[in-house]
Amino acid sequence: MNTCYVYLRVSTDEQAKEGFSLDNQKRACLEFARNKNYHVKEVFLEEGRSARTTDRPEFQRLLKAIEEKPTDTLVVYKIDRFARNVNDFTRIYNDLKNKDIRLLSVTEGDLMESNSLIPNIFASVAQWESEVNGQRTKAAMLQKFNNGWWPGWAPIGYMNVKRGDKRVVVPDPKVAPLVIEAFKLYSTGEYSFLELCREMFRKGLTGKSNDKMMSVSTMQHTLSNTFYYGLMKWGKPKQLEKMGKHKPLIKKALFDQCQFIAAKHRNFLVRERKYNYLLRGHTFCLIHNRRLTAEAHPVKSKKPKVVSYYHCTMPGGCKGTYLEAELLERRIANLFKRYEFNPEFIEMVRTKVKEYFESGRKNHNSERSGILNRRKAIEKKRNRLEDLLVDGTITRDVFKRQHAKFQVQIANLDEQLMELEEKHKIDVTLIDEVLALTRNIYQTYIDAPDYLKRHYLRFFFEGIYIKDKRIAKVVETPLFSTLRRQNKVIIRSNWLPG
Repeated sequence: MNTCYVYLRVSTDEQAKEGFSLDNQKRACLEFARNKNYHVKEVFLEEGRSARTTDRPEFQRLLKAIEEKPTDTLVVYKIDRFARNVNDFTRIYNDLKNKDIRLLSVTEGDLMESNSLIPNIFASVAQWESEVNGQRTKAAMLQKFNNGWWPGWAPIGYMNVKRGDKRVVVPDPKVAPLVIEAFKLYSTGEYSFLELCREMFRKGLTGKSNDKMMSVSTMQHTLSNTFYYGLMKWGKPKQLEKMGKHKPLIKKALFDQCQFIAAKHRNFLVRERKYNYLLRGHTFCLIHNRRLTAEAHPVKSKKPKVVSYYHCTMPGGCKGTYLEAELLERRIANLFKRYEFNPEFIEMVRTKVKEYFESGRKNHNSERSGILNRRKAIEKKRNRLEDLLVDGTITRDVFKRQHAKFQVQIANLDEQLMELEEKHKIDVTLIDEVLALTRNIYQTYIDAPDYLKRHYLRFFFEGIYIKDKRIAKVVETPLFSTLRRQNKVIIRSNWLPG
Protein backbone atom coordinates (compact mmCIF):
# COMPACT_ATOMS: atom_id res chain seq x y z
CA MET A 1 0.00 0.00 0.00
CA ASN A 2 1.27 3.48 -0.88
CA THR A 3 1.87 5.96 1.89
CA CYS A 4 1.13 9.68 2.17
CA TYR A 5 1.43 12.72 4.36
CA VAL A 6 -1.53 15.07 4.85
CA TYR A 7 -1.02 18.81 5.27
CA LEU A 8 -3.88 21.03 6.49
CA ARG A 9 -3.91 24.77 7.18
CA VAL A 10 -6.34 27.39 8.37
CA SER A 11 -5.54 31.08 8.92
CA THR A 12 -6.70 33.14 11.90
CA ASP A 13 -9.43 34.85 9.86
CA GLU A 14 -10.67 31.55 8.44
CA GLN A 15 -10.92 29.60 11.70
CA ALA A 16 -14.55 30.60 12.22
CA LYS A 17 -15.55 29.61 8.68
CA GLU A 18 -17.02 26.14 8.71
CA GLY A 19 -15.91 25.29 5.17
CA PHE A 20 -12.24 25.93 5.96
CA SER A 21 -12.13 24.43 9.46
CA LEU A 22 -9.35 21.95 10.17
CA ASP A 23 -11.90 19.28 11.06
CA ASN A 24 -13.62 19.58 7.68
CA GLN A 25 -10.32 19.61 5.81
CA LYS A 26 -9.06 16.61 7.77
CA ARG A 27 -12.25 14.64 7.20
CA ALA A 28 -12.14 15.30 3.45
CA CYS A 29 -8.41 14.52 3.11
CA LEU A 30 -8.57 11.25 5.08
CA GLU A 31 -11.56 10.09 3.06
CA PHE A 32 -9.75 11.05 -0.15
CA ALA A 33 -6.64 9.06 0.91
CA ARG A 34 -8.73 6.07 1.91
CA ASN A 35 -10.50 6.02 -1.47
CA LYS A 36 -7.08 6.13 -3.18
CA ASN A 37 -5.81 3.24 -0.98
CA TYR A 38 -3.16 5.38 0.74
CA HIS A 39 -1.88 4.72 4.23
CA VAL A 40 -1.65 8.08 6.06
CA LYS A 41 1.71 8.19 7.87
CA GLU A 42 1.09 11.54 9.60
CA VAL A 43 -1.24 14.54 9.51
CA PHE A 44 0.27 18.03 9.84
CA LEU A 45 -2.17 20.58 11.25
CA GLU A 46 -1.29 24.27 10.81
CA GLU A 47 -3.62 26.52 12.81
CA GLY A 48 -3.80 30.30 12.64
CA ARG A 49 -1.07 30.72 9.98
CA SER A 50 -0.93 32.56 6.65
CA ALA A 51 0.36 30.73 3.54
CA ARG A 52 2.12 33.77 2.12
CA THR A 53 5.47 32.41 3.32
CA THR A 54 6.85 28.96 4.09
CA ASP A 55 7.88 30.09 7.59
CA ARG A 56 5.23 27.96 9.28
CA PRO A 57 6.09 25.49 12.08
CA GLU A 58 4.07 22.51 10.82
CA PHE A 59 5.03 23.17 7.19
CA GLN A 60 8.72 23.18 8.13
CA ARG A 61 8.17 19.94 10.08
CA LEU A 62 6.53 18.45 6.98
CA LEU A 63 9.51 19.34 4.77
CA LYS A 64 11.86 17.78 7.34
CA ALA A 65 9.73 14.62 7.47
CA ILE A 66 9.84 14.36 3.66
CA GLU A 67 13.64 14.50 3.79
CA GLU A 68 14.09 12.04 6.68
CA LYS A 69 11.13 9.68 6.10
CA PRO A 70 10.17 9.86 2.39
CA THR A 71 6.63 9.07 1.31
CA ASP A 72 4.86 8.43 -2.01
CA THR A 73 2.33 11.25 -1.90
CA LEU A 74 1.46 14.53 -0.25
CA VAL A 75 -2.27 15.23 0.10
CA VAL A 76 -3.64 18.75 0.56
CA TYR A 77 -7.19 20.01 0.63
CA LYS A 78 -6.52 22.80 -1.86
CA ILE A 79 -3.46 24.54 -3.30
CA ASP A 80 -4.14 27.74 -1.34
CA ARG A 81 -3.96 25.64 1.87
CA PHE A 82 -0.46 24.64 0.75
CA ALA A 83 0.99 27.91 -0.64
CA ARG A 84 -0.21 31.33 -1.70
CA ASN A 85 3.04 32.49 -3.20
CA VAL A 86 3.87 31.40 -6.76
CA ASN A 87 7.64 31.36 -6.24
CA ASP A 88 7.39 29.23 -3.07
CA PHE A 89 4.92 26.87 -4.71
CA THR A 90 7.06 26.40 -7.85
CA ARG A 91 10.19 25.69 -5.81
CA ILE A 92 8.52 23.15 -3.53
CA TYR A 93 6.54 21.63 -6.44
CA ASN A 94 9.77 20.97 -8.39
CA ASP A 95 11.43 19.57 -5.27
CA LEU A 96 8.57 17.10 -4.76
CA LYS A 97 8.71 16.16 -8.44
CA ASN A 98 12.45 15.44 -8.23
CA LYS A 99 11.81 13.17 -5.26
CA ASP A 100 9.01 11.33 -7.15
CA ILE A 101 6.44 12.47 -4.60
CA ARG A 102 2.98 13.10 -6.00
CA LEU A 103 1.06 16.20 -4.94
CA LEU A 104 -2.68 15.53 -4.73
CA SER A 105 -5.38 18.10 -4.03
CA VAL A 106 -8.80 16.99 -2.82
CA THR A 107 -10.51 19.77 -4.78
CA GLU A 108 -8.12 20.11 -7.74
CA GLY A 109 -7.00 16.52 -8.36
CA ASP A 110 -3.57 15.16 -9.28
CA LEU A 111 -1.27 18.14 -9.78
CA MET A 112 1.53 15.99 -11.20
CA GLU A 113 -0.40 14.56 -14.17
CA SER A 114 0.13 17.65 -16.37
CA ASN A 115 3.10 19.94 -16.77
CA SER A 116 3.67 22.64 -14.19
CA LEU A 117 1.57 25.22 -16.08
CA ILE A 118 -1.77 24.19 -14.54
CA PRO A 119 -0.49 23.97 -10.94
CA ASN A 120 1.21 27.34 -11.35
CA ILE A 121 -2.05 28.84 -12.61
CA PHE A 122 -3.75 27.50 -9.48
CA ALA A 123 -0.94 28.95 -7.34
CA SER A 124 -1.17 32.30 -9.14
CA VAL A 125 -4.89 32.45 -8.46
CA ALA A 126 -4.24 31.56 -4.81
CA GLN A 127 -1.65 34.37 -4.53
CA TRP A 128 -4.03 36.82 -6.17
CA GLU A 129 -6.82 35.79 -3.74
CA SER A 130 -4.40 36.21 -0.84
CA GLU A 131 -3.46 39.73 -1.91
CA VAL A 132 -7.11 40.70 -2.44
CA ASN A 133 -8.07 39.24 0.94
CA GLY A 134 -5.15 41.10 2.51
CA GLN A 135 -6.40 44.41 1.11
CA ARG A 136 -9.92 43.63 2.27
CA THR A 137 -8.65 42.75 5.73
CA LYS A 138 -6.67 46.00 5.96
CA ALA A 139 -9.70 47.99 4.83
CA ALA A 140 -11.92 46.22 7.39
CA MET A 141 -9.42 46.85 10.19
CA LEU A 142 -9.14 50.52 9.23
CA GLN A 143 -12.92 50.85 9.24
CA LYS A 144 -13.07 49.19 12.66
CA PHE A 145 -10.44 51.65 13.93
CA ASN A 146 -12.39 54.61 12.50
CA ASN A 147 -15.49 53.33 14.31
CA GLY A 148 -13.56 53.56 17.60
CA TRP A 149 -12.73 49.88 18.15
CA TRP A 150 -9.26 48.35 18.40
CA PRO A 151 -8.66 46.14 15.31
CA GLY A 152 -5.69 44.12 16.59
CA TRP A 153 -4.73 41.83 19.43
CA ALA A 154 -5.47 43.17 22.89
CA PRO A 155 -2.49 44.60 24.83
CA ILE A 156 -1.55 43.19 28.24
CA GLY A 157 -4.40 43.82 30.70
CA TYR A 158 -7.09 43.47 28.03
CA MET A 159 -8.57 40.54 26.13
CA ASN A 160 -10.35 40.03 22.81
CA VAL A 161 -13.99 38.92 23.17
CA LYS A 162 -16.90 38.56 20.77
CA ARG A 163 -19.86 40.89 21.29
CA GLY A 164 -22.64 40.12 18.86
CA ASP A 165 -21.18 40.09 15.35
CA LYS A 166 -17.90 41.87 16.17
CA ARG A 167 -14.82 41.29 18.28
CA VAL A 168 -13.95 43.98 20.82
CA VAL A 169 -11.31 44.57 23.48
CA VAL A 170 -12.32 44.56 27.16
CA PRO A 171 -10.31 44.67 30.43
CA ASP A 172 -9.05 41.31 31.64
CA PRO A 173 -10.51 40.95 35.18
CA LYS A 174 -7.37 39.19 36.46
CA VAL A 175 -4.59 41.12 34.71
CA ALA A 176 -6.06 44.65 34.42
CA PRO A 177 -5.74 45.43 38.18
CA LEU A 178 -2.05 44.40 38.03
CA VAL A 179 -1.39 46.68 35.04
CA ILE A 180 -3.08 49.56 36.89
CA GLU A 181 -0.90 48.89 39.94
CA ALA A 182 2.23 48.86 37.74
CA PHE A 183 1.39 52.37 36.48
CA LYS A 184 0.75 53.60 40.03
CA LEU A 185 3.97 52.14 41.42
CA TYR A 186 6.10 53.52 38.61
CA SER A 187 4.53 56.97 38.97
CA THR A 188 6.00 57.20 42.49
CA GLY A 189 9.50 57.39 40.98
CA GLU A 190 10.77 54.72 43.37
CA TYR A 191 11.14 51.94 40.79
CA SER A 192 13.31 51.41 37.73
CA PHE A 193 11.74 49.31 34.96
CA LEU A 194 13.75 46.27 36.07
CA GLU A 195 12.74 46.70 39.72
CA LEU A 196 9.12 47.15 38.68
CA CYS A 197 9.22 43.95 36.58
CA ARG A 198 10.46 42.04 39.62
CA GLU A 199 7.90 43.58 41.97
CA MET A 200 4.97 42.97 39.60
CA PHE A 201 6.14 39.39 38.94
CA ARG A 202 5.93 38.78 42.69
CA LYS A 203 2.37 40.11 42.55
CA GLY A 204 1.45 37.86 39.59
CA LEU A 205 2.03 39.95 36.43
CA THR A 206 3.89 37.93 33.79
CA GLY A 207 4.74 38.19 30.11
CA LYS A 208 1.85 37.79 27.71
CA SER A 209 2.72 34.37 26.33
CA ASN A 210 4.44 32.67 29.26
CA ASP A 211 4.69 32.44 33.03
CA LYS A 212 8.07 34.18 33.19
CA MET A 213 8.80 37.66 34.48
CA MET A 214 7.86 40.41 32.06
CA SER A 215 10.89 41.72 30.17
CA VAL A 216 12.12 45.27 30.74
CA SER A 217 11.33 46.23 27.13
CA THR A 218 7.77 44.89 27.46
CA MET A 219 7.23 46.82 30.70
CA GLN A 220 8.65 49.96 29.10
CA HIS A 221 6.36 49.54 26.07
CA THR A 222 3.35 48.89 28.32
CA LEU A 223 3.88 52.01 30.44
CA SER A 224 4.29 54.17 27.31
CA ASN A 225 1.22 52.78 25.52
CA THR A 226 -1.47 55.48 25.22
CA PHE A 227 -4.10 52.75 24.73
CA TYR A 228 -4.38 52.41 28.51
CA TYR A 229 -5.88 55.89 28.92
CA GLY A 230 -8.02 55.53 25.78
CA LEU A 231 -5.95 56.87 22.86
CA MET A 232 -5.53 54.33 20.04
CA LYS A 233 -2.62 54.57 17.57
CA TRP A 234 -2.75 52.50 14.39
CA GLY A 235 -0.86 52.06 11.14
CA LYS A 236 2.61 52.61 9.73
CA PRO A 237 4.37 54.67 8.50
CA LYS A 238 1.57 57.23 8.86
CA GLN A 239 0.09 56.58 12.28
CA LEU A 240 -3.56 57.34 12.92
CA GLU A 241 -4.82 58.43 16.34
CA LYS A 242 -8.31 58.20 17.78
CA MET A 243 -9.91 57.97 21.23
CA GLY A 244 -11.28 54.44 21.44
CA LYS A 245 -14.56 53.13 22.77
CA HIS A 246 -12.78 50.59 24.97
CA LYS A 247 -12.70 51.13 28.72
CA PRO A 248 -9.48 52.93 29.82
CA LEU A 249 -7.58 51.39 32.73
CA ILE A 250 -5.97 54.65 33.89
CA LYS A 251 -6.41 58.41 33.70
CA LYS A 252 -4.24 60.50 31.40
CA ALA A 253 -2.79 62.33 34.41
CA LEU A 254 -1.32 59.07 35.72
CA PHE A 255 0.02 58.19 32.25
CA ASP A 256 1.67 61.62 31.93
CA GLN A 257 3.26 61.26 35.37
CA CYS A 258 4.80 57.93 34.31
CA GLN A 259 6.23 59.54 31.15
CA PHE A 260 7.70 62.33 33.29
CA ILE A 261 9.36 59.78 35.60
CA ALA A 262 10.68 57.81 32.61
CA ALA A 263 12.19 60.97 31.10
CA LYS A 264 13.89 61.78 34.39
CA HIS A 265 15.28 58.26 34.61
CA ARG A 266 16.64 58.48 31.07
CA ASN A 267 18.48 61.66 31.99
CA PHE A 268 19.99 60.40 35.22
CA LEU A 269 20.17 56.63 35.06
CA VAL A 270 22.52 54.27 33.28
CA ARG A 271 20.76 51.72 31.09
CA GLU A 272 19.26 48.60 32.64
CA ARG A 273 21.69 45.72 33.02
CA LYS A 274 21.65 42.35 34.69
CA TYR A 275 23.91 43.93 37.33
CA ASN A 276 22.94 47.59 37.58
CA TYR A 277 25.99 49.05 39.31
CA LEU A 278 25.45 52.25 41.26
CA LEU A 279 28.75 54.03 40.54
CA ARG A 280 28.97 53.56 36.77
CA GLY A 281 29.73 56.94 35.22
CA HIS A 282 30.66 58.56 38.54
CA THR A 283 34.07 57.02 39.37
CA PHE A 284 37.39 57.35 37.52
CA CYS A 285 40.98 56.13 37.65
CA LEU A 286 43.25 59.01 38.71
CA ILE A 287 46.31 57.55 36.94
CA HIS A 288 44.74 56.82 33.52
CA ASN A 289 41.77 59.26 33.68
CA ARG A 290 39.40 56.49 32.60
CA ARG A 291 35.94 55.60 33.86
CA LEU A 292 35.69 52.64 36.18
CA THR A 293 33.59 49.78 34.97
CA ALA A 294 32.18 46.93 37.03
CA GLU A 295 31.63 43.24 36.51
CA ALA A 296 30.59 40.20 38.48
CA HIS A 297 32.86 37.24 39.25
CA PRO A 298 31.72 33.85 40.60
CA VAL A 299 33.47 32.84 43.82
CA LYS A 300 34.11 29.19 44.62
CA SER A 301 33.13 28.33 48.16
CA LYS A 302 30.86 26.00 50.08
CA LYS A 303 28.01 28.26 49.05
CA PRO A 304 28.84 29.57 45.54
CA LYS A 305 28.21 33.29 45.19
CA VAL A 306 28.93 36.20 42.88
CA VAL A 307 31.13 39.13 43.94
CA SER A 308 31.32 42.32 41.87
CA TYR A 309 34.38 44.52 41.37
CA TYR A 310 35.02 48.00 39.96
CA HIS A 311 38.19 48.53 37.93
CA CYS A 312 39.83 50.84 35.41
CA THR A 313 39.24 50.09 31.70
CA MET A 314 42.94 50.47 30.85
CA PRO A 315 44.07 47.59 28.59
CA GLY A 316 46.24 45.24 30.58
CA GLY A 317 44.53 46.13 33.85
CA CYS A 318 45.08 48.60 36.67
CA LYS A 319 45.57 47.01 40.07
CA GLY A 320 45.20 50.31 41.91
CA THR A 321 41.49 50.57 41.06
CA TYR A 322 40.48 46.92 41.49
CA LEU A 323 37.98 47.27 44.35
CA GLU A 324 35.06 45.18 45.54
CA ALA A 325 31.84 46.98 44.57
CA GLU A 326 30.26 46.84 48.01
CA LEU A 327 33.40 48.31 49.65
CA LEU A 328 33.76 51.20 47.17
CA GLU A 329 30.05 52.07 47.33
CA ARG A 330 30.27 52.16 51.14
CA ARG A 331 33.34 54.44 51.05
CA ILE A 332 31.64 56.84 48.65
CA ALA A 333 28.52 56.87 50.81
CA ASN A 334 30.75 57.93 53.70
CA LEU A 335 31.75 61.04 51.71
CA PHE A 336 28.32 62.46 52.48
CA LYS A 337 29.13 62.35 56.19
CA ARG A 338 31.56 65.22 55.55
CA TYR A 339 28.85 67.66 54.60
CA GLU A 340 25.95 69.36 56.29
CA PHE A 341 23.84 72.38 55.39
CA ASN A 342 24.24 75.29 57.77
CA PRO A 343 21.33 76.15 60.11
CA GLU A 344 20.49 79.38 58.26
CA PHE A 345 20.18 77.53 54.94
CA ILE A 346 18.03 74.80 56.53
CA GLU A 347 15.79 77.46 58.07
CA MET A 348 15.50 79.23 54.72
CA VAL A 349 14.45 75.97 53.02
CA ARG A 350 12.01 75.25 55.83
CA THR A 351 10.50 78.74 55.46
CA LYS A 352 10.15 78.33 51.70
CA VAL A 353 8.54 74.91 52.17
CA LYS A 354 6.13 76.32 54.74
CA GLU A 355 5.17 79.12 52.34
CA TYR A 356 4.77 76.58 49.55
CA PHE A 357 2.55 74.37 51.69
CA GLU A 358 0.38 77.26 52.87
CA SER A 359 -0.04 78.54 49.34
CA GLY A 360 -0.54 75.01 48.04
CA ARG A 361 -3.16 74.21 50.67
CA LYS A 362 -5.12 77.36 49.84
CA ASN A 363 -5.03 76.56 46.12
CA HIS A 364 -5.77 72.89 46.74
CA ASN A 365 -8.68 73.60 49.07
CA SER A 366 -10.04 76.29 46.76
CA GLU A 367 -9.90 74.00 43.70
CA ARG A 368 -11.36 71.09 45.66
CA SER A 369 -14.19 73.24 47.05
CA GLY A 370 -15.01 74.53 43.56
CA ILE A 371 -15.19 71.01 42.11
CA LEU A 372 -17.34 69.75 45.01
CA ASN A 373 -19.73 72.71 44.63
CA ARG A 374 -20.12 72.04 40.89
CA ARG A 375 -20.69 68.36 41.63
CA LYS A 376 -23.31 69.17 44.26
CA ALA A 377 -25.16 71.46 41.82
CA ILE A 378 -25.26 68.75 39.15
CA GLU A 379 -26.46 66.19 41.70
CA LYS A 380 -29.36 68.55 42.56
CA LYS A 381 -30.31 68.78 38.89
CA ARG A 382 -30.11 65.02 38.56
CA ASN A 383 -32.29 64.49 41.65
CA ARG A 384 -34.85 66.98 40.31
CA LEU A 385 -34.90 65.10 37.00
CA GLU A 386 -35.56 61.81 38.81
CA ASP A 387 -38.48 63.41 40.68
CA LEU A 388 -39.96 64.61 37.36
CA LEU A 389 -39.78 61.07 36.02
CA VAL A 390 -41.60 59.69 39.06
CA ASP A 391 -44.30 62.41 38.74
CA GLY A 392 -44.74 61.58 35.05
CA THR A 393 -43.84 65.12 33.98
CA ILE A 394 -41.21 63.99 31.44
CA THR A 395 -40.93 61.02 29.09
CA ARG A 396 -38.50 58.15 29.54
CA ASP A 397 -36.50 59.23 26.48
CA VAL A 398 -35.98 62.73 27.88
CA PHE A 399 -35.05 61.27 31.27
CA LYS A 400 -32.48 58.84 29.82
CA ARG A 401 -30.86 61.51 27.68
CA GLN A 402 -30.60 64.13 30.45
CA HIS A 403 -29.70 61.63 33.17
CA ALA A 404 -26.81 60.22 31.10
CA LYS A 405 -25.50 63.76 30.53
CA PHE A 406 -25.50 64.49 34.28
CA GLN A 407 -23.76 61.20 35.05
CA VAL A 408 -20.98 62.01 32.57
CA GLN A 409 -20.51 65.46 34.13
CA ILE A 410 -20.30 63.95 37.64
CA ALA A 411 -17.78 61.33 36.45
CA ASN A 412 -15.60 64.08 34.91
CA LEU A 413 -15.62 66.04 38.16
CA ASP A 414 -14.70 62.90 40.11
CA GLU A 415 -11.75 62.46 37.75
CA GLN A 416 -10.64 66.05 38.39
CA LEU A 417 -10.79 65.41 42.15
CA MET A 418 -8.63 62.31 41.79
CA GLU A 419 -6.05 64.17 39.65
CA LEU A 420 -5.94 66.98 42.22
CA GLU A 421 -5.27 64.53 45.07
CA GLU A 422 -2.59 62.70 43.05
CA LYS A 423 -0.76 65.94 42.30
CA HIS A 424 -0.84 66.95 45.96
CA LYS A 425 0.53 63.55 46.98
CA ILE A 426 3.45 63.81 44.51
CA ASP A 427 4.30 67.35 45.69
CA VAL A 428 4.33 66.29 49.34
CA THR A 429 6.66 63.35 48.57
CA LEU A 430 9.11 65.61 46.74
CA ILE A 431 9.12 68.22 49.51
CA ASP A 432 9.67 65.52 52.12
CA GLU A 433 12.78 64.34 50.24
CA VAL A 434 14.15 67.91 50.05
CA LEU A 435 13.63 68.49 53.78
CA ALA A 436 15.24 65.17 54.67
CA LEU A 437 18.29 66.02 52.56
CA THR A 438 18.82 69.36 54.28
CA ARG A 439 18.58 67.81 57.74
CA ASN A 440 20.89 64.82 57.19
CA ILE A 441 22.63 64.45 53.85
CA TYR A 442 24.26 61.11 54.64
CA GLN A 443 21.18 59.39 56.06
CA THR A 444 18.98 60.62 53.19
CA TYR A 445 21.50 59.22 50.69
CA ILE A 446 21.64 55.86 52.50
CA ASP A 447 17.84 55.58 52.65
CA ALA A 448 17.32 56.55 48.98
CA PRO A 449 16.73 53.96 46.22
CA ASP A 450 19.58 53.57 43.71
CA TYR A 451 18.02 55.81 41.06
CA LEU A 452 17.78 58.66 43.60
CA LYS A 453 21.30 57.99 44.89
CA ARG A 454 22.52 58.71 41.35
CA HIS A 455 20.65 62.03 41.44
CA TYR A 456 22.51 62.94 44.62
CA LEU A 457 25.88 61.83 43.23
CA ARG A 458 25.32 64.02 40.15
CA PHE A 459 24.25 66.96 42.32
CA PHE A 460 27.30 66.84 44.62
CA PHE A 461 30.16 65.42 42.51
CA GLU A 462 31.44 65.76 38.96
CA GLY A 463 33.83 62.87 39.50
CA ILE A 464 35.35 60.68 42.18
CA TYR A 465 38.89 59.50 41.42
CA ILE A 466 40.50 56.28 42.69
CA LYS A 467 44.21 55.57 43.21
CA ASP A 468 45.94 52.78 45.14
CA LYS A 469 42.49 51.39 46.02
CA ARG A 470 41.51 54.59 47.82
CA ILE A 471 39.45 57.70 47.07
CA ALA A 472 42.24 60.07 46.05
CA LYS A 473 40.35 63.05 44.65
CA VAL A 474 36.78 64.39 44.72
CA VAL A 475 35.64 66.98 42.17
CA GLU A 476 32.53 68.85 43.26
CA THR A 477 29.94 70.18 40.83
CA PRO A 478 29.98 73.95 40.21
CA LEU A 479 26.55 74.31 41.85
CA PHE A 480 27.52 72.44 45.01
CA SER A 481 30.90 74.17 45.14
CA THR A 482 29.15 77.56 44.96
CA LEU A 483 26.81 76.60 47.82
CA ARG A 484 29.83 75.60 49.89
CA ARG A 485 31.75 78.81 49.13
CA GLN A 486 28.71 80.80 50.21
CA ASN A 487 28.71 78.80 53.45
CA LYS A 488 25.34 77.25 52.64
CA VAL A 489 27.11 73.89 53.05
CA ILE A 490 29.83 73.33 55.65
CA ILE A 491 32.38 70.58 56.17
CA ARG A 492 31.99 68.98 59.58
CA SER A 493 34.84 69.79 61.95
CA ASN A 494 35.82 66.18 62.55
CA TRP A 495 36.61 65.89 58.82
CA LEU A 496 39.01 68.84 58.76
CA PRO A 497 42.79 68.13 58.52
CA GLY A 498 44.43 67.51 61.88
